Amino acid sequence: MGPRPHIGCPFHGIVSLTALFFLLLASTIHSAGGSHCKVELCSAQYQRATHSHIEFIRPGPSYHYCTVLRSYADCIRATARSCRGNLNYHSISSLVMQWFNDYNCTNVILNGMVTEQPPLTLRPHSSIPKACSFRGSHSGPVSFAHCGLFGDPHLRTFYDEFQTCRVQGAWPLIDNPYLAVQVTNEPVQDGSKATAIGKVTVIVRDHKPCTREKTFEAQSNILPGVFIDGSKGKPDDGSVFIWEVDPGSHVEIHIGHISTRIVIRRIGRYLTFAIKIPKEVSTLGANIDTLQLCVKGCPRRERIDYMQFLANPNYWVSKMTRNSRPAIPLQQAVELCRQRKVANFYFDACVFDILTTGDSSFSKAAERALEDAPIFGSGENRTYLSPDKDLSVPGTPENSAPGRPFNLLLTTTWFLVLTVKCMFK
Repeated sequence: MGPRPHIGCPFHGIVSLTALFFLLLASTIHSAGGSHCKVELCSAQYQRATHSHIEFIRPGPSYHYCTVLRSYADCIRATARSCRGNLNYHSISSLVMQWFNDYNCTNVILNGMVTEQPPLTLRPHSSIPKACSFRGSHSGPVSFAHCGLFGDPHLRTFYDEFQTCRVQGAWPLIDNPYLAVQVTNEPVQDGSKATAIGKVTVIVRDHKPCTREKTFEAQSNILPGVFIDGSKGKPDDGSVFIWEVDPGSHVEIHIGHISTRIVIRRIGRYLTFAIKIPKEVSTLGANIDTLQLCVKGCPRRERIDYMQFLANPNYWVSKMTRNSRPAIPLQQAVELCRQRKVANFYFDACVFDILTTGDSSFSKAAERALEDAPIFGSGENRTYLSPDKDLSVPGTPENSAPGRPFNLLLTTTWFLVLTVKCMFK
């Protein structure tokens, strides 16, 4: 007989995670009774690795997930001597190997080894100092905030406000006792008001015993995989570390003591920035009279009414760029952004950037910015254009004059009022 075909179960991931939860709970209770078995450390590191990279490490037959499982199994085997006779150890070990076999991880790892970067390695180690394990000041799960900056540039603040700004030159995004982030925006073209991120500087401030001060600097022509002192940090000791997800194109900075993840990408000639950080940390310094774009948004004088621009790009493009007309037609820009499958504000931003620059790499920047947004608030549906809107008929934004949408609304309202009055005469 040949090997039995594997029949997928839609609830497999839920059942497996539920089983792991109860095993972890039992393991924790057992360890509290004085056991020297360290298998729970392996489980905690597995949870941390999958949680920190939940966007691309999910249960399934993928290279990244399989290498995490392999590290999990290696970590468990390393604890075997101290865990003899421990029921939880044998149960968790069997469950991990079942996952490894169910997802055919031996072949997945073998086939992906040449082309993909292995993710974090898990090792049994002593417990992370309590001061370096973020728990928050309140009971219950930690709430996170997201800030992102990408494109020409477009900002999403910690309060889910969406803005398009000029902000040429150096501007602070975050400045609090734990962390400082500054970006430098440069003109996309000589004499143009359109700008994009040419430099990102991240300073992780000294916080003993968790980390010494670390500085990371990326520029449009280089995205390093190390801090400026040449160090990378280690993911398994609770300190600050850098992970090169895609060397030269995508790096992440993880700051364990404030449970923060920073994503910096290099797309085309420019950079993008995104951060996931506990809400109570993100708003530190909000009441101080300092400029933090992620906290307070762009100054009003620096903001661009992108909806007004998209309503009539032929009229507004000359006021925002050195061109007399959009770099490419509106319908073509819309089609490029449709292909990237971006939506809502990110779709509008994509169309805006291509109209002002003609650079199709901005569509990829919008796509990646949407992927890097780990928290989606109710404001996510703010959009002017719709990916499915037909822009080829009169009266659409491409053919509208400034103020036409308001005038059309006013005319329609007046017509309805007259109709109602006539009905009751």
